[in-house]
Amino acid sequence: MRIFAIAASAVALAALSGCAGSSDTAAPATKPAPTGAALAGGEWAVFEINGAPIVADSKPTIEFKDGRVFGAGSCNRFMGGYTVSPDGVKLQMSQMASTMMACPDPLMQQEGAFLKTLGDVTGYSVAGNVLTLTTAGGQTVKARR
Repeated sequence: MRIFAIAASAVALAALSGCAGSSDTAAPATKPAPTGAALAGGEWAVFEINGAPIVADSKPTIEFKDGRVFGAGSCNRFMGGYTVSPDGVKLQMSQMASTMMACPDPLMQQEGAFLKTLGDVTGYSVAGNVLTLTTAGGQTVKARR
């Protein structure tokens, strides 16, 4: 009889721990999609960084998709995340990273300014086919589709 009681207790304990485990493994909350639909929809070709035209024959780009931002800096590829405020005005990029190939100095300088500005972006606007990314200090990146 005592063995039966121990076995029944073990079965009950296993059943309870199974129930407790299922609540601990609940599906994680889904990440809300960023707003700012005007940003998405394809690649933007950068034509101006902090008021200066890009280096001839360079092709810096930026693309926004599903909360991720990525593109070409001038020499290297970059990637990271982005969020847009609920009112669709503020933009923040985070966890930015890039490859680290060396290139001629003018391209490296341009890429450094571009990636630094992207990391400091606080807002954006889209007028026609021109995207303007702005920092709190007034620096800008301009791109077009």
